[in-house]
Amino acid sequence: MITDRDSRIPITIYLKPSTVEQLKKISHYLAVREQQEVPLERIIRAAIADYMDIMAPLSDADTTALKSILFEPNNEKPYAIKNRFKEIMKQKGIKAVQIHRDTGISESNLSQLLNNKNLNMTLDSFLRIWLALDCPPIADCLYRENLEK
Repeated sequence: MITDRDSRIPITIYLKPSTVEQLKKISHYLAVREQQEVPLERIIRAAIADYMDIMAPLSDADTTALKSILFEPNNEKPYAIKNRFKEIMKQKGIKAVQIHRDTGISESNLSQLLNNKNLNMTLDSFLRIWLALDCPPIADCLYRENLEK
């Protein structure tokens, strides 16, 4: 009988030292709470599972739209993936200060993200903003812009 444990694929990841320190703090907290050691691997797997649960509501249309944004065929030109969060906020009547409060993202960083000045948005920041906006369709949130004119 093959179990999930037998069919796992090992993956190597590289983390910033500050991330490892945060994970160790979480591990220590959980060890005290559960009165047993909690390996970092278990914490990382749980975090990945949480992200997957958040992303699970994607419809087939959203998945197709996201793939077309990320993997547009025969396009070898450099591009940036930008967001439309500012427009969505305007439609919903949500102010940036509310998103700041809901997400914990600093006001200056949030401003850069909403104005597409920082094109290196992390998945964590994207998901925080996306959740604060009540999970609008991904295709409404992202678009692809060629960098060459």
